[in-house]
Amino acid sequence: MKIRIICEKEIDAEINEILGNAEKGIIKDDNTLLLTPHQAAGLFTPRRLEMLHHIAKNPHINVSEIAEILHRDWKSVLRDLKYLEGFGLVELVKEGRHRMVDMVSTEQVMAFT
Repeated sequence: MKIRIICEKEIDAEINEILGNAEKGIIKDDNTLLLTPHQAAGLFTPRRLEMLHHIAKNPHINVSEIAEILHRDWKSVLRDLKYLEGFGLVELVKEGRHRMVDMVSTEQVMAFT
């Protein structure tokens, strides 16, 4: 996945171009997430960046372990992880009583290590 941060004035033009191409049958499958700087700041808070760094360094870690490492409540960690999962950055998998977390792609791991 690629994340592009573009100014709010440009995002409308970008979306219109994508929709125009789709109407013509041209669909690029480049898996790009378009964000304004404001959206990016909300997505990549310091706590979430720290969490992504630990997940990249410790593949297949469980939510409780992340919470312990970061000295945070596991419910808050889980909420942030579900938010990041919604953007396709991490994957949560339930294994027995634990929820395991992994980065979605190796490119993302390289970006956060």
